[in-house]
Amino acid sequence: MKKLLQKMTLAVAALFFMFNVQTAKAQDFGADVVSSYVWRGTQFGSGPHIQPWMELGSGALTGGIWGSFPTTGGDGGHELDLWASYDFGPLALTVTNYSFPNSDGTYSAGGVFDGDLEISGSTSLGPIDLTVGYFTDLEALYIEAGFPLGPVGVGIGFGSDAADAFYAGGDSGLVNLSFSGEKEIKLTEDYSLPVFGSFIYNPDAESAFLVFGFSF
Repeated sequence: MKKLLQKMTLAVAALFFMFNVQTAKAQDFGADVVSSYVWRGTQFGSGPHIQPWMELGSGALTGGIWGSFPTTGGDGGHELDLWASYDFGPLALTVTNYSFPNSDGTYSAGGVFDGDLEISGSTSLGPIDLTVGYFTDLEALYIEAGFPLGPVGVGIGFGSDAADAFYAGGDSGLVNLSFSGEKEIKLTEDYSLPVFGSFIYNPDAESAFLVFGFSF
């Protein structure tokens, strides 16, 4: 099943770039710099990370590449993801291939096209943004609800694992409570630097993080 979904993902990506590069309506790239990489209540690697991204879109179809690379060296915490998403209006579906290279870009096992596959859906129910993601091979489910609370963005994430530990060590429970804010710091008359911060608590692991970052 995993191999079939990976082939489907690659086929969609190939068709996307073949037929939409010349007619793409949106192309963008950039990067975030974060004090630490915390994803869905779990920290990956150590120290600050640079997280570059590129995306290309045409109509409701969007595809891209996202990465996270620690500035402290070593092979832990490197990530390179390929994704494709289609927005149906009330619901957006995304297929993401997560891969984890070594610091030199090589892979100890598999490769950039042979990672962990997740199928996810996202929608909005009034002020609540709802995301559901499922890793097909790892049999790991994640559900997150996000909503504004005044100037603060709140996220509540629930994770459920099969035999292999991922979110909750083979069990299920609340793994992510986040409280986030953002603002812009004006540097010149024409440019302001977007900055953001998050307090993240994982009730299942009893771990807590305070993350700061900026985008450019």
